[in-house]
Amino acid sequence: MNAPGTVKVTAERLAPEGEAIARAAGSPRVIFVPYAVPGDKLEIDVVEAKSSFARGRIRKLLSPGPDRVEPRCSHHFTPSGSAPACGGCDWQQFSYESQLKYKTELVRDCLSRIGKMNQVSISTTLASPQPWGYRNKVQIPFGLKGSRVVAGFYAPGSHTIVDFKECPVQPDLSVRIALKVKQLAQDYRWPIYEEDAGRGWLRHLFVRTNAAGQALAALVTKTSDFPRRDEFIAAMREAFPEIIGLHHNVQSMKTSVVLGPHWKALWGARAIEEKVGRLRFLVSPGAFLQVNTGAAEVLYDTALDAATNGGAPFKQALDLYCGAGTLTLWLAGAFPRVHGVEENHDAVKDAWKNAELNGIKNVRFSAGRAEAVLPRIKSELSGPCVAVVDPPRMGLSQSVLRLLTGPAFKRLVYVSCNPATFARDAGLLCRAGYELSGVQPVDLFPQTSHVELVGLFDRP
Repeated sequence: MNAPGTVKVTAERLAPEGEAIARAAGSPRVIFVPYAVPGDKLEIDVVEAKSSFARGRIRKLLSPGPDRVEPRCSHHFTPSGSAPACGGCDWQQFSYESQLKYKTELVRDCLSRIGKMNQVSISTTLASPQPWGYRNKVQIPFGLKGSRVVAGFYAPGSHTIVDFKECPVQPDLSVRIALKVKQLAQDYRWPIYEEDAGRGWLRHLFVRTNAAGQALAALVTKTSDFPRRDEFIAAMREAFPEIIGLHHNVQSMKTSVVLGPHWKALWGARAIEEKVGRLRFLVSPGAFLQVNTGAAEVLYDTALDAATNGGAPFKQALDLYCGAGTLTLWLAGAFPRVHGVEENHDAVKDAWKNAELNGIKNVRFSAGRAEAVLPRIKSELSGPCVAVVDPPRMGLSQSVLRLLTGPAFKRLVYVSCNPATFARDAGLLCRAGYELSGVQPVDLFPQTSHVELVGLFDRP
């Protein structure tokens, strides 16, 4: 039930979702407070109250905790702000050094609370080489405010678009492209998609950039028509010589899933090339690539170190959820054979091209869901095998977990972007005979509460 009221609290620690846990003096009930930092003394509005917990919104910062800093972005939440805050970053109020500390603690908490593992070695979170301007991909929703076109990110817990003018975690090029498309959408009077009604045309802008300062851009629309297509292409090419390709994605479903299954090239390159370490990768617009290229090198080195830990003489490695083959190719120098599996068929095409681009011949790729491909290739796995998995946020399915406990697999390297589902799966794997040797968090998402990690599992 709702129980509005104002109370003074002290933020004590962080919950796994990144909010602070606070308490009022003399009260045992916890209050979850977004944008608070441990040690903050706050005046908050209680916006929701249950019997065992409550949720609050910061009204006033009475005194800051030791790790609090001023957010860099003007759209970030501030206690004195009257407009809705952008929900893209939730941790700009933390110093970067403290973000690394708290991410390590979030991983530790999930393993203890969800996985019931209190003795696992958890290393200090490895820093991103670039804590600002690091994202190589952005998906920006469009909406209307009256007759004015708006574009930005959603306010927390809503689908209210915060119309943005800056975004310091994106490259400047991505921001400029977004502002230009917003202006053209207004000028061309494109019908903007209305989520509740399920009508309109323009839904999202998709931009992928690389370290060389190039970009691919795509409009995501409800229908396959494209009003003023040639004018749009000409305007974007004139404004941005950095754009090497323009694309069109159709998402006809009434869904929160941004990208639809159908892509059409409007002009220019089909894929963008990115360099990760010594390797070059061609990535089509919808294929998976880690959004932080510099930190991806740190992540892949960490996964490779885990896969080769102790110099174990594995003859083959299996890379599940391999995307465009980045980690598969990263592993190729350490194993005689590496097999990548990915359900996105365009990504698999990119993976084969990336292997050819880098002159790597000891890899192969299969297109399909891991649940379907694994049973088909089991007979090819002769002798002990290392499995490397990098699943989506929901973690591994029961069928994949069951298949990974088969006799061919002696080592499992689990790359995860969700410590909670990792902890759940870790508990299941350990009960099936694996031992979790250690966990190394890596910061791929600075200024947010999200953290990537690599877990090493071995068994006799």
